[in-house]
Amino acid sequence: MIKNTRERIMAAALDLFAERGVLGTPVTSIEAAAGLSPGSGSFYRHFKDRQELLAAVVEREITRVAKLPVDPSTTDGTRASELAAQLCNDLAFLGELRRLIAILFWERGKAPDVAERVRSLMVERGVELGIAELLLTDPIDVVRADPSAASTVMMCAMVGYFLSMEYFGTPPAEVDPDRFTRTLARLLVRG
Repeated sequence: MIKNTRERIMAAALDLFAERGVLGTPVTSIEAAAGLSPGSGSFYRHFKDRQELLAAVVEREITRVAKLPVDPSTTDGTRASELAAQLCNDLAFLGELRRLIAILFWERGKAPDVAERVRSLMVERGVELGIAELLLTDPIDVVRADPSAASTVMMCAMVGYFLSMEYFGTPPAEVDPDRFTRTLARLLVRG
């Protein structure tokens, strides 16, 4: 039962922290959302404070997201098509990070360890799935000249597109994700 209660607290906290931030979420709200009696002290039987809870929530969520399978999208065999398929997967991946990204917005600099864990996960995922290899295999001259900068431009474009869809509820300029990723891929690789 203790593990179950601990999990309920973490699940409730993830949603509340994403919605209100850590400081904007009283322990009593976490207890109530987890199905515990607010103000009973039940929270403190599992976590010493909200910062310890935040660390546990982040670790649990990063572990969950890191294990998600990649959609084996079909491509036409070109590098641009392969990169576009990977970028589509990355947009879905950003969707899975939605609540952690929201927490980062709320915490702005107050949780550098959370920011570093999320950033590291994004970098690891890109390297593990071969983005670097796709970019460096017959790249356009701009990519060849500075692959790190090209990767950064790609990541910022992806995050910007994702956040734009999140905030406005619709793709920017009505450019759907498939069209966006295909165009970004064609900008970065030949063939």
